[in-house]
Amino acid sequence: MGSNENVTLDAVYSELLYLHKKIDKLEEILIPEVEMTKEEREELETAKTDYKEGKTVEFKTIKKG
Repeated sequence: MGSNENVTLDAVYSELLYLHKKIDKLEEILIPEVEMTKEEREELETAKTDYKEGKTVEFKTIKKG
């Protein structure tokens, strides 16, 4: 846009919507959503249960060793 052009708020808004849609499409291509498998879901539930029961070790404890 040149310095002498008149730009309306509607034009800016339309351009922002267009750019937003383009970014959404790029994100879909670059960062596809992946569904958890049944096995992964079970492992997650087991890990959460272990954590709640105090069966886990803090990372900083392992890192020091």
